[in-house]
Amino acid sequence: MDRLRILLLTFVLQLAGTLPVVAQTKTPASPVLHYTLRIDANDLSGYTVSIRVYHAPHRFRLAMATHHEYDDRYWRFVTDFHAEAPASFTREDSAVWSITTSGEEALVSYRIRLLPLPPPHFSQRPFLSPVGGLVGDLHSFMYLVEDTHTPCRLTLQLPYGWEAATGLDPMPAPAASEPPLDFLVSSALQLLDAPILVGRLHSWHFVVDGTPHEVAYLSMTPTLSFDSIALVANIQKIVRQTVGIFNSFPYRHYSFLLEDASAGALEHGNSVTIGATAADLSSARPDIYGEIAHELFHSWNGMSIRPSGFTELNYGPQQLTTGLWFNEGVTMFYTDLIGRKTGMPVDDSTRLAHLTNLITRYYRDTGNSVLPPGRVSLADYVQPGPLGDYSASTHLQGELLATCMDMLIRDATNGQYCFDDVMRRVYRHHGGQEPFRDTDIENEVTAVCGCKEAHTFFEDYLYQGKPIDFASFLSRLGLRLQHDQPSAIDRQGRPLPDTRVFSWILRDDTSLRIGITNPNSCWAMAGIHTGDIITAINGLPMHTRSDFQTAMNRLHIGDTALLRLKKETGTKIVPVYITGYSTPLITLTEDPAANTKQRRLLQQWKDGLR
Repeated sequence: MDRLRILLLTFVLQLAGTLPVVAQTKTPASPVLHYTLRIDANDLSGYTVSIRVYHAPHRFRLAMATHHEYDDRYWRFVTDFHAEAPASFTREDSAVWSITTSGEEALVSYRIRLLPLPPPHFSQRPFLSPVGGLVGDLHSFMYLVEDTHTPCRLTLQLPYGWEAATGLDPMPAPAASEPPLDFLVSSALQLLDAPILVGRLHSWHFVVDGTPHEVAYLSMTPTLSFDSIALVANIQKIVRQTVGIFNSFPYRHYSFLLEDASAGALEHGNSVTIGATAADLSSARPDIYGEIAHELFHSWNGMSIRPSGFTELNYGPQQLTTGLWFNEGVTMFYTDLIGRKTGMPVDDSTRLAHLTNLITRYYRDTGNSVLPPGRVSLADYVQPGPLGDYSASTHLQGELLATCMDMLIRDATNGQYCFDDVMRRVYRHHGGQEPFRDTDIENEVTAVCGCKEAHTFFEDYLYQGKPIDFASFLSRLGLRLQHDQPSAIDRQGRPLPDTRVFSWILRDDTSLRIGITNPNSCWAMAGIHTGDIITAINGLPMHTRSDFQTAMNRLHIGDTALLRLKKETGTKIVPVYITGYSTPLITLTEDPAANTKQRRLLQQWKDGLR
């Protein structure tokens, strides 16, 4: 074995904690991988990946992983797969390649073909442009199925003048003036959870409590049209407020990867990809800060605190969990709270106004008060259908459950503790450790509030899925709730037609399907159900969601919509008589008879204090 390879193996294995500091020249018992990702400036239709496996097993498998939240199925875009002799390969499955070799090393290479992504594209998806792009993570790299904890090295070969920003640990650059393009990775799990922003980047750095943070921005224009100082300062405020909840970081360093001409955001263990157009960053109230607060909080609650049901790496179907109400809903709870404490833009003027809107949405979609949060969690990342003719939101359910638990704890402890204390305990006992179950959260809430009511709360609202009795929790803070159901009207006071339906298309299909959001709607009463294939409305063909929405916009109360549905038994015409409908009107007011304790707890809650 040559000296360079020995140094590489020693350096990587030291990082992974598998070798002492003293260099060893003996071949390790397990394989070590060296990935190279190459981008050719003259061909931005994709990029090439090679994997050199040192101390290769006689037979091993490489696979493209599936994200638990989505499945972009990037194995479809793997081309030119090749194993250098004496190795050979077969494709076992759509996402799995089996390699056999008689040598001590194996070299595998392939190309990722990129799809054209018209702006704004979703920020998680890889792309390349003349000024840069996004690569890396599970969209780019295969992993060794038999050993997901194999350490590895990653080398980037980029066009001249391009830099890279990522949550991976860089190797020391050959010269101080050169950006790091080599990274040391402890396992496949870390490699496949690290997107890489590449190109002519703008970057800034700051440190919070000794932990470094990077903000990297890929702009589609040469100059910046927004206040970068304000951007970085506001992100720093969000980081400080978030770590103050947990009192420690779940990462050694963090990278905010901001992309122009894209939208959406996706969390990773120590990074986030987020769409940030120059127009939004230049606006008076940028939308980006709420998304940053949300995805950053996921580094704790979602990446470190993980629900049962998710395995580390998976190349099969998406995995499901009953715990998203906590990971997503509680994160929504803190997204709003962090925004208020940092002075960032939020949707509602006060916490009371925000809670009013949440409860209104809870009753507007009837599934929220009928279906247990665990069942809604299982359906959160899949296509319509699992909830039948109901619509419900695990994000909304979880945020309201966290709000009620917060009120319960404040009342039971006379304001000494709040939901922050639950989060600290969950992070301490489950962060980076065993995945949690609902019973684990119940135990932590019980430990904080010291009350028997916690068990009743979980039994009623989590395990049985009973409607939340908001009034009983609001009264603890001296608040009253009034729930009315007036007719839905437009801005001119005219009754609105019941168009509480939507259309969708099943993946790998072209048929337009209908979705029912309320089993009491005129559509459900006509015998239509979620998943029915619709081909025409009033004789007009339905091919796209735009076609469907146009037809909905033409309907008025008293009309009869003739839907042509495709059934297994043939085509069926279903008449739907369009009626009006009622909608929840929620009013929260302060009880003038509230006692001193209630008024004090309410003020603390309004301020997000304890």
